[in-house]
Amino acid sequence: MRLSEARRDYYRKKAREEGYKSRAAYKLLEAIRKYRLVKPGDRVVDLGAAPGGWVQVASLAAGQQGLVVGVDLVPVKLRLENARTLVMDVTDPALSEKLTALLRRRADVLLSDLSPKLSGIWDLDQYKQIDLTIRSIAMTDTLLKPGGNAMFKVFQGERFNEAEQEARRRFRFVAIMKPQASRSASSEMYLVCLGRLP
Repeated sequence: MRLSEARRDYYRKKAREEGYKSRAAYKLLEAIRKYRLVKPGDRVVDLGAAPGGWVQVASLAAGQQGLVVGVDLVPVKLRLENARTLVMDVTDPALSEKLTALLRRRADVLLSDLSPKLSGIWDLDQYKQIDLTIRSIAMTDTLLKPGGNAMFKVFQGERFNEAEQEARRRFRFVAIMKPQASRSASSEMYLVCLGRLP
């Protein structure tokens, strides 16, 4: 068994043992530990929330005074007192309004683990994924409070710099992160963004 496969199995097994919906939970946990991305009392939006691992992690980090709203095209089945979910498309123009109504104010944190349905044609998949990421970054203009934080999945490739530049225009600090729970062969990276500029 290759090291990357062993690591993948380790995080999958660990997620099962610790009650997380997916091993992706450890990607967000690492970012929270390293960058204090989500804090107690935060209001958090999670785009691309299914199956719910990030909602679980953000819910714990935000605590009972916080609120997490997960959004996905498929239902996220979780029962958490401080979490709500919406079955919606991130391209729906009504999404921002619905999120603002649920949060009752601007979010403190916006998370995006969005990925398109993969076709196997890498250039097309990467193009679509970056489109989703840039759309998520643009949503911070209306959804995220000044000083708020964000984390965005980005596929490496031709348009990676385009997404990174969009993030750097809006945030005081941007780090490129490859979480330990990501497969080493995977092209996914994350932009961890702190301090949204006014």
